[in-house]
Amino acid sequence: MNKTISICIPVFNEAGNLPAAIGEVEALFKLPALSHHKLEIIITDNNSSDPTWNTIKSLSASRPHLKAYRFSRNFGYQNSIFAGLSLATGDAVIELDADLEDPPLVIPEFIAKWEQGYDVCYGVRRNRHAPLVMRMLFSCFYRLLGRCSELAIPQNSGDFRLLDRKVVDILKNLPERNLYLRGLVSYLGFKQTAVPYDRDPRRSGSSKFRMFHYMILAMDALTAFSKTPLRLISLLGLLLFAGATAVAAYYAIMTLVHGARAPGFATIVVLMLFLHSITFIFLGIIGEYLSRIFDDSKKRPRAIIADAVHDDNPPKFL
Repeated sequence: MNKTISICIPVFNEAGNLPAAIGEVEALFKLPALSHHKLEIIITDNNSSDPTWNTIKSLSASRPHLKAYRFSRNFGYQNSIFAGLSLATGDAVIELDADLEDPPLVIPEFIAKWEQGYDVCYGVRRNRHAPLVMRMLFSCFYRLLGRCSELAIPQNSGDFRLLDRKVVDILKNLPERNLYLRGLVSYLGFKQTAVPYDRDPRRSGSSKFRMFHYMILAMDALTAFSKTPLRLISLLGLLLFAGATAVAAYYAIMTLVHGARAPGFATIVVLMLFLHSITFIFLGIIGEYLSRIFDDSKKRPRAIIADAVHDDNPPKFL
């Protein structure tokens, strides 16, 4: 049965990778296994500063199945993915990065699993082309999230996945503004399956995702899918209160029984500094949760569209 498959490609300064990415995707849909499906390509350009948009317009000239949307500014990677999902019209939607570290050759396996009845087919990376320190940090984060999260979020899964239309329709109506899509997809449930694969080296250029962006994404993940930091604050507060009560009782007894004064002005100063530092850490954790509640309450658009290709009436914002 003929179906429409949407391939969503979020880009930022990927002029060197886009032609190859689109070419490989189109080649797949000429194979006998996929040729009966209709292809739709959705590109969301996060206001690239290189010739990416001009490259997109050039590529789209002979490709009526390619739609592209340029944002008014950089709204972030997760919002760019979300915009692509919202704009796609296919029966199934696949997210693919333009750098081709996630190989398009996995797409037929995604579609085969989907045709077997799975609603979500997500890729699981067997390897990473990253420095040892980064690989260790990724591993620690996934373990921490797995222990703290209220959901079973698959380890080593990224945003390379296939979503059935009914999943996309629910996902794009969720109200969150600080997105961690891997967690949201797990939250939705439905029939899911993993597809292991080996990542390839980046074809051209360097990653635009820096350590700072990973830290923000990690905070979004923890605050969206775990109450553990807040519970740890309460637990540590109780422990500190119990410790302070015990120390106060000890010095009270020493004073009453032996007439000894509590020694150590320096000790008091150190304890005060320690408690103040703990207080500020707690305030920071609470502030992270509050800032995300504040962002959600404003209900601002996740992305604003400044220009479009092959869409005569694009939405102004998403």
